[in-house]
Amino acid sequence: MATVTAPLSLEEFHRLYDDVKPYHEYWFGEAVPKSLPNSVHGALQGVLMMMLHWHGWRPAPEVTLKLVRDAEPIPDIVASREPLEQPYPTRPFELAVEIRSPSDLLKKLFTKAQYYLDWGIQNVWIIDPEARTAWVLTREHPEPTWIHPDSSLKIEDIEISLPEVFGELDKMVC
Repeated sequence: MATVTAPLSLEEFHRLYDDVKPYHEYWFGEAVPKSLPNSVHGALQGVLMMMLHWHGWRPAPEVTLKLVRDAEPIPDIVASREPLEQPYPTRPFELAVEIRSPSDLLKKLFTKAQYYLDWGIQNVWIIDPEARTAWVLTREHPEPTWIHPDSSLKIEDIEISLPEVFGELDKMVC
């Protein structure tokens, strides 16, 4: 007979999983392990944060979101034009970025992005370092839009060229 486990309360989740590696996200009563990032993932995170900063954005890595009561995801990057709320964002902001790890299912990342949009985040980028491409979802256009590897990621008045992103990544990991 299969064992049915009761949903974790947020308090139980924090007691069991805070500061435990691999890190976990809280999703509707479940502790969901984050994908294990590799060196390419970490380097890409740094490149994107640097480029966002150059354009006047305030990026931060691996910030726990507390936008809703029953989920606490941790996007790879969050970014805003204004300082992010401390110590955790409880109000929506402009951009969340998820970097696809080799074990990540694209469908799962799209679902996660849809939650971000539903919670008021304005833009979500999903970057795939292996395919050297990306998908963009916005509150105005919530369906994933594939970004050609020779194109750019756009948000408000800036464009970040994917060839430039991956060129900088190559300098870091090669």
